[in-house]
Amino acid sequence: MFEQLQHKRIYEEVVDMIVRRIQSGALTIGQRFPPERVLAEEMRVSRTSLREALRALESMGYIYSVPGGGNYVNSVSVEHVLPPLSAMVAQDKKLAADIIEVRLHLEVHMAALAAKNATKQQLSLIYGAILNMQSEVEEGGCGIRGDNQFHLEIARASQNKAFTMIIELVGELLAESRKATLDIPGQPAKSIEDHLLIFEAIRNGDPERAAAAMEAHLNKAQHNLQDPSKGAPVQRTAAGDL
Repeated sequence: MFEQLQHKRIYEEVVDMIVRRIQSGALTIGQRFPPERVLAEEMRVSRTSLREALRALESMGYIYSVPGGGNYVNSVSVEHVLPPLSAMVAQDKKLAADIIEVRLHLEVHMAALAAKNATKQQLSLIYGAILNMQSEVEEGGCGIRGDNQFHLEIARASQNKAFTMIIELVGELLAESRKATLDIPGQPAKSIEDHLLIFEAIRNGDPERAAAAMEAHLNKAQHNLQDPSKGAPVQRTAAGDL
């Protein structure tokens, strides 16, 4: 199945070889690898090096292991290339601001659709995300989990499956752009204020107001990354019961 590796090459070269086989289609999705002993002998590497390579491949998403059942070729998706992109966003505020510009084209329309299409249950989930963010901030966090949940629930409430798929697939990348804003002192509480305005417009079935509120929220986030505000946080109690 595999050609012999010369001169006992290190595990990175084992990784490279297997990745090439997967990308070329020589190894297909769901295909089971030979047992470690057999595979190590085929490639003329130690089982220790092979195990290191398999662990690396699993962390990269190229393979998955079944306890007691061996290793299998995984289906590689967008999620497997996002971690390095997310790391770039965490280090580059300009890139984070650029991502917010992309979000403007997506999430403004999503908010308008949510105002038209959200069910009562979906409204509860959007509002619950705001409450979760409030709790996180009150406990000393930046509120990123509630923030992520808020935007995902709006995508779902739009009733547009493509929007939901996009937000779910690039969720980690978008989360980094949000976190870059929430790390600015005072911003989590201001973000909650914005979320409440967006929620109220969606709950009232007002697409124009929902779109405007989302656009204002994202524009402020983009501006804050370029010129962080040090002003006092805006405080507000969450909206009343549905």
